[in-house]
Amino acid sequence: MRSAREAPAWVAASRVIIVAGKGGVGSTTTSAALALVAAEAGADVLLVAVDGKPGLGPLLGGEPLGPNEQTFNPIGATRGRISGRIRGRSIPADLAFGDYLALKGVGGLLRRAISAASLDVIAASTPGMEHLLVLGKIKELDRERAADLIIVDAPPAGHAAPFLRSASGLQQMVASGPVRDQADEVAAMLADASRCQCLLVTLAEETPVNEVIELAYDMEEDLGLALAPLVVNACWPDRVGLAITAAAAAKLEGIVLSASDRRALDAAATFGQARLTTQREQLARLDAQLPLPRIQLPRLATSRLQPADLATIARALAADPVQPVLSPARTSRTSSAATAASVASGASASPSGGRR
Repeated sequence: MRSAREAPAWVAASRVIIVAGKGGVGSTTTSAALALVAAEAGADVLLVAVDGKPGLGPLLGGEPLGPNEQTFNPIGATRGRISGRIRGRSIPADLAFGDYLALKGVGGLLRRAISAASLDVIAASTPGMEHLLVLGKIKELDRERAADLIIVDAPPAGHAAPFLRSASGLQQMVASGPVRDQADEVAAMLADASRCQCLLVTLAEETPVNEVIELAYDMEEDLGLALAPLVVNACWPDRVGLAITAAAAAKLEGIVLSASDRRALDAAATFGQARLTTQREQLARLDAQLPLPRIQLPRLATSRLQPADLATIARALAADPVQPVLSPARTSRTSSAATAASVASGASASPSGGRR
């Protein structure tokens, strides 16, 4: 494992990283941890919340994100001062629209009037326009080199695909003009692996795994978006002792347990074994169907994550990705998956085995 102050090569592979996953899998927490990893390596990081998720700022020791940028002073993964900087903000569609008008030379008073009156009408008549405006603002921030790394906390998986497809959708709908130009520029950013990559987050559970597999292939096949290593969040640690009954363990330790204690401990062990069995099955599914380098983050025994917990997650996120365990047989969709196993941990990879 690397030093906490040395960022993995894949983090520096692009200037924009879009973090996406099914709601509840921890993509927002992963975004905050990724910001900490990059800042500890000296990067100037801008963290962008598309949906303005309230928990993102407090995780980094600040206030909930809003349209006004704030700078965080988080606890470093090494308990020391970070050498870089973490800033954060949200990008509401109306603000992105106003910035777009300013970029096109529309004056202040007129811009505010048009922005307030027109966005709802434009959004209703042009599906995907609000998403394109937000992505367009991110594209401009990248073009201006507003930060060494821009981390985008994307909407949940059900909304992430429409969000990221907005540019390609409008390319099909609009033949020319400023909207088409914006769509072309956003699509070019998404397809350029040196500018943008997508970090997908899942849990080792059936439904999240189903969704992340579909999302990964959508991102690769529809958008040409480079994929960073896959993050599997909240993983249970392997515990060999779960296979031993409470009575047997007590005998080995010379402890006398009551019948109620034995029942409670055996029930807990059975639950733990079931969770680990499910986890192993789903990790095997990911090996077979989504052969990306993988990073497993630990499950923390807390009901509410605190800034200090984020440092623990950041240390795990900075570890070398594990290559998938590949079997000889593959479906046609992953026929070249063996190539993915040889992708260096610092390179963005394709789920079908290609290198971006």
